[in-house]
Amino acid sequence: MSSALPPGHIQPTIRREQRHAWGGLWGCETDHLPLRLASKLAKAALTVGILTASLGGAQAQPGGASGHQQIREAVQSFIEDFHGPSTAERRVEIVVSSIDPRLPIPACDLPLQTQLGQQSGQNQAAVGRVNVRVECQGSTPWSKYVPVLVRVFAPVLMSTRPLARGDVVGATDVELAEADLSTLRQSYLQDSTLAIGMEVKRALPANTVIGREALAPPLLIKRGDTVVMSAKSGTVTIRQQGVAMQNGELGAQIPVRNSNSDIVVRAVVTGPGQADVVF
Repeated sequence: MSSALPPGHIQPTIRREQRHAWGGLWGCETDHLPLRLASKLAKAALTVGILTASLGGAQAQPGGASGHQQIREAVQSFIEDFHGPSTAERRVEIVVSSIDPRLPIPACDLPLQTQLGQQSGQNQAAVGRVNVRVECQGSTPWSKYVPVLVRVFAPVLMSTRPLARGDVVGATDVELAEADLSTLRQSYLQDSTLAIGMEVKRALPANTVIGREALAPPLLIKRGDTVVMSAKSGTVTIRQQGVAMQNGELGAQIPVRNSNSDIVVRAVVTGPGQADVVF
């Protein structure tokens, strides 16, 4: 076959020492390399060198951490400090949302500033789905909101059996059981003494979280009940009967009609069927 070059083609000049260098790079003998093959090896070597330099430059980050990594660590630390360390009775799970790796976030040369976001009525208890604002005040300032899922597990008061409206809670009607506080939409109690002796305002199924709004002090006097009214003056106490004109729990002030005079007086409930007249 003819090895004639096309008209106008300029033969590149490759020195012997260049052939040796490129041949060593590719692991082959160089003295017998055809000139055209040596040229291709040279281009390949140049491409490899450029890629290596580019990758090395992309991996270099100020302070040894990327902006993405700094954000994740700052948010994790902020939520942990907010809730304190987990204990046997209260544990915290934190899931920081991933940041799009394509988003260019330069590493910050100063400590990041973090706080709970204020938009959309942010949950200031930092439980459930919250947003944390992360700000860099360094030489290249930036700020970003990072969604976080915070789950707090703690013992709360639950019913051990179905409770009907009007039932008075006893010691065996409630127990403490672990619950995810981030899923609760109502208040909750963590002390059984706050529920025992209280009256249930609405029916509660078994294994239901008991909140303050579900309980009320038990009625000691109901409308129409006969009430013994006590009127005290110094060491003298006068007692008369009356009829309650409204319901009343301990300490409540209710109107009572005197059975003898039909006069309505105000009296403070002191016990079942008992009230002290208010002067």
